[in-house]
Amino acid sequence: MSPAPVIWLVGEPPARARAAEVARRLESRARPLFIGPAGEPAPALAAPKGGLSLALSACPPELRPSALLCLEPSWDPRDLEGLPCPTLAWGKAMPGCDAPAPAEPGPAAEALLEAAATGRTWPWLAQVQVNLPLTMLLGRHRVLAQALPVNPEIGIDAVALDRMGDDEVAQAADLLRARRVSVHLPFMDLAPGSPDPAIARASLGRIGQAAEWALALGAVKAVAHLGYLADTHRDLEAFCSRLAEGLAPIAARLHQGGCPLVLENTFEPVPEVLVAARQAIMAAGGPAVDFCLDVGHAHCFTPTPLAAWWEALSPHVGEMHLHDNDATFDTHQPPGCGVVDWAWLKERIAALATPPLLTLEPHAEPDLWGSLRGLERVWGEPFLA
Repeated sequence: MSPAPVIWLVGEPPARARAAEVARRLESRARPLFIGPAGEPAPALAAPKGGLSLALSACPPELRPSALLCLEPSWDPRDLEGLPCPTLAWGKAMPGCDAPAPAEPGPAAEALLEAAATGRTWPWLAQVQVNLPLTMLLGRHRVLAQALPVNPEIGIDAVALDRMGDDEVAQAADLLRARRVSVHLPFMDLAPGSPDPAIARASLGRIGQAAEWALALGAVKAVAHLGYLADTHRDLEAFCSRLAEGLAPIAARLHQGGCPLVLENTFEPVPEVLVAARQAIMAAGGPAVDFCLDVGHAHCFTPTPLAAWWEALSPHVGEMHLHDNDATFDTHQPPGCGVVDWAWLKERIAALATPPLLTLEPHAEPDLWGSLRGLERVWGEPFLA
């Protein structure tokens, strides 16, 4: 027998008191939990306004919600969108909720039970990648990764490289069997085009080790940063020459294994830097690498407008990272929460002969659910139709 679904009822103490009959109607077939700030009646899980994300992260697996009823419209809509389940609004439509529920306790309880049984699905989920560090795949998010039919972009960072080995990579490959996997190669503080040979060797060693793991995971794309800084690497031709000497063999190794390398924009002020790096890698004997256009980075790390990035990179765009911000910092917000023109972007992607791999980059689990809802809101359903 499967366990009774957990249903969260979210609101202030007065709203919780009014919803006592809804909880009573649920008790024979579900486990209702009141969520909200301190007060009487006391909540089962304490969560002040804006704290549902913390409640989700802190609660044990057996208390994760299968459905949620928002009892009042004062709750933060973005906080509600960070939940993995159907979210219903009691008595009327409310911002951030998926649908309204009846005002009467009996029908409201039935609507919640039906929503819990159905779950919250995104028919286009198989069309996108979602970033997930290797350490989290084999750690705190293992159960979630197994349960959610998502294609991961596995992040390989210094922690993974130092603490894991071939056995852990084999475990990850087994866990991800039948999934479409991409990999994000390490980048933090790495400078594969550094004029300091020791720094370049160390950086390329890290990237090369991760590239071998990408092949072991069966990845279809491997994302790399250039490590370019305009103030440091003022001679672009010299920088690209050094970069290509080190990256061309790694790109060739990945290409032979069926995992093309894509170059991601980060701190480059103009797209011509990536174009020059691509040409240098091919001139050094490497394969034809593509680009990973990071939409969020293009809006906060450079004064160059997104249209110029698109014009320069779209002929060879193999992947895109989809997240939003307010143009001041790389906050990795869900699509629709910042300044990115998603309608314009949708038109440009739809016009491509070969669509790129599309990757969501939430930095916390609630941002994953918010990103899925956000992408659905800005691009509609079915996805990119």
